[in-house]
Amino acid sequence: MNITNSTPEIISDSKYFEPNTVRITICGSQHHGKVWQHSHAFYEFVYVEQGFSLHSYNGKTSVLCGGDLFAIFPGDVHSYNSAYHTHIYNCLFYLEELGDLRSEVLKLPGIDWERRRAASPLPIIRVGLSERRELVELLEHMRRERENKAVGWELNLKGLLINFLTMYSRLISSLPDHECRQDERGYCGYIYAVLKFVEENYTHDITGADIAEFVGLSQDYLSRQFKAAMAMTPVEYVRKFRVAKSIDLLKTTDMSIANIADACGFGDISLYSRVFKQIIGVSPAAFRKE
Repeated sequence: MNITNSTPEIISDSKYFEPNTVRITICGSQHHGKVWQHSHAFYEFVYVEQGFSLHSYNGKTSVLCGGDLFAIFPGDVHSYNSAYHTHIYNCLFYLEELGDLRSEVLKLPGIDWERRRAASPLPIIRVGLSERRELVELLEHMRRERENKAVGWELNLKGLLINFLTMYSRLISSLPDHECRQDERGYCGYIYAVLKFVEENYTHDITGADIAEFVGLSQDYLSRQFKAAMAMTPVEYVRKFRVAKSIDLLKTTDMSIANIADACGFGDISLYSRVFKQIIGVSPAAFRKE
């Protein structure tokens, strides 16, 4: 049973693309609060530079944090909830703009989108610290080309889009190795171990000490490392992850709020309501009514 009745807004091309120019653009935006359900006819890649948000995509809610990169396909419905000082880059484009090179781009590993989507949803890539600066520099270069419109800017923008898609292909193709790599700043598999542990155990009563014991670090050290990478402590992440899961149940089932609280690991409905309102801004009942 789907109890969500709101009709998604369809975003027109004219909002982002100027007439009679190449349909490739980069937007940098600050999200704080809610962005309602919408869809569009173009491809979109989202890179979260900093902040926190709950993102709903085709009915599934995920926790977004700084360093996350993901793809949104034409016609797919998505929205943002409880964005907190979240700065994101949106890379918007039509593949047709690449002309004869389109077929070559679609041969890149991880870019054969239709086949991959049929098998399973595309993952959110958590970009390592060493690649984040390179990615932002590339996106900023694309943004400046579009803004300044110097000689040959459209041709250059097409080349930069190919660079971006190639970088995405390399990131998504090396996910298993990428997740376990440690760089000079200590960003390593411990972070991903926490994310995996929370995803598999959020329905249980887990504490910061449980998480630290699982990854084999002191609670203090893990908390500092995790916060440096994700802008929140492991315990804060658990709360937000549980709220994200509860949002899916509020939107797509008629389960009672008490049962949802229990199913998502809160146990106590008053605690669930309090945490939900702190993060989302309204009570679970009010959210469901909206």
